[in-house]
Amino acid sequence: MSRCVHPRPLRSRCDGRADRPPHSGGGVYAASGARLFLPPQNVGYIADCGPDLPAEYRTELLGLGEEAVWLRPRAEPTTRALNLYSSGIIGEGQQTFEYLSPPKRLVLSDYFREDSPLADPPPHWVHVVCDAERAKQVLEDARVCFREGWRGRLAWEPLIREGEEVSTSTPNHLELQTILDTDADVETCARLFQGRMVMYGGRVPSIVVRAGAQGSFTLAEDWAGWVPAYHTALGKIQDVTGAGNAFMGGLLAGLFATQDSRTASIWGAIAASFAIEQRGPAIGVDAMFVNARLRELTRRVDEAEGVYWGEESVGRSSMESSSLGTISEDDRYLDCEEE
Repeated sequence: MSRCVHPRPLRSRCDGRADRPPHSGGGVYAASGARLFLPPQNVGYIADCGPDLPAEYRTELLGLGEEAVWLRPRAEPTTRALNLYSSGIIGEGQQTFEYLSPPKRLVLSDYFREDSPLADPPPHWVHVVCDAERAKQVLEDARVCFREGWRGRLAWEPLIREGEEVSTSTPNHLELQTILDTDADVETCARLFQGRMVMYGGRVPSIVVRAGAQGSFTLAEDWAGWVPAYHTALGKIQDVTGAGNAFMGGLLAGLFATQDSRTASIWGAIAASFAIEQRGPAIGVDAMFVNARLRELTRRVDEAEGVYWGEESVGRSSMESSSLGTISEDDRYLDCEEE
């Protein structure tokens, strides 16, 4: 690993507001989560920057690595949005979201444009942040790219009827309950969701259900099981905004680097653990904390499965599969945020 993104805390006032609005969005969180584990040449993020975007924000985005970020200029103002919490305190209560300026829509083919620095090598995984109707449009664009020879993979929140064209489906528990019209627990929902996709035929994707403080439950061909949330103390949590997107970045980085669902789910939990400690995705360089958390959380998952470290250890520790290993520079993980 050439270097690592380590989030640093942003100062917050006692009323829950930050000193300044953070640069944010699902794509920034996801790219930051992936950069915890991957070098910049293996991550790609398009930032459509209007003339009003402060220079300090541009600098911070480039902290992801100049190879990872395409600061694409646009004549219109930069997309702005607002997260609202019913309690009046950041991260507490019911969250609602609204745009303060018209969003710019990204399409998959944006990554393959002649002026795109992210086109060569082409993306191996693409993470899409959007609602179901928008995702259907992305799928149509992806089918064109598939016909032209692209062999990448897609991951986003659930689309049951198009499941055979998605490699990984990543709903949160509430979304899954809504889709299935049930109040069942996480594991039951995951298996019901899998059963529905089997009914539609074709390949059934891996299912990773994000369950907040409970952690995540993965149902895949190579592994099924729980990864707990890294933090167990509420005092460590400052703002849960973006945690799901950061989880996705870590998850897909793990799938990209190791092709192992268990390891990837652990990486996702580690990425989310950094996101919730601050307001906004802050960027720095330090791998020590990431490796320490990987080791600790892997131990917890092992012990939950009856694998204990030390002289009493039985079986293979998943730390063996959590190694970052060697990542080919011929591949790239890209993030496609709904702007």
